[in-house]
Amino acid sequence: MQALILFFVELCALRRTPQDLPASEILLAVVALASLVVGVMIGLVADLSFGASFAQTLFELAMTLGGLFFALRLMRLDARFIQSATALLGSGIVIGVIALIPLSFNPTGSQETDLAALGALLLLVVFVWSVVVSGHILRHTFQITLGQGAAIAVAFKVGVVLVMGIAFGGT
Repeated sequence: MQALILFFVELCALRRTPQDLPASEILLAVVALASLVVGVMIGLVADLSFGASFAQTLFELAMTLGGLFFALRLMRLDARFIQSATALLGSGIVIGVIALIPLSFNPTGSQETDLAALGALLLLVVFVWSVVVSGHILRHTFQITLGQGAAIAVAFKVGVVLVMGIAFGGT
């Protein structure tokens, strides 16, 4: 377990690649479950109800895996799905756990404080880092440049936010 956590930390530091992971459906399932737990924790810290947090996290997880599966199928790279999905979700767990810190400063709350402003700034840094990490994973998955991977990551993240806003009415 410690080696797996270390792998995802190194992946987030851009020192490892998705192809370094074993293509294990069991590992993907475990990482998906952990991703769900961390996503719910993020929602709760951001003042969402448990139900809303669970539903939105599950929806985002489905969109991420579905989008990746569809893109890989379209490019005839189906064999890369398990490793790429595990890498995306695992790196998301590491980044999500780190994002809990600035989220706890209440940057989305109604009070404007210096601590909330610091939280918002740190959250922006975490977002940019997540885009770079996702771009790194997509670069190796689709054999594209880091810039192209990051652009796809930003477009996908914006699309997810828009669809979730429509599906959940901005909750």
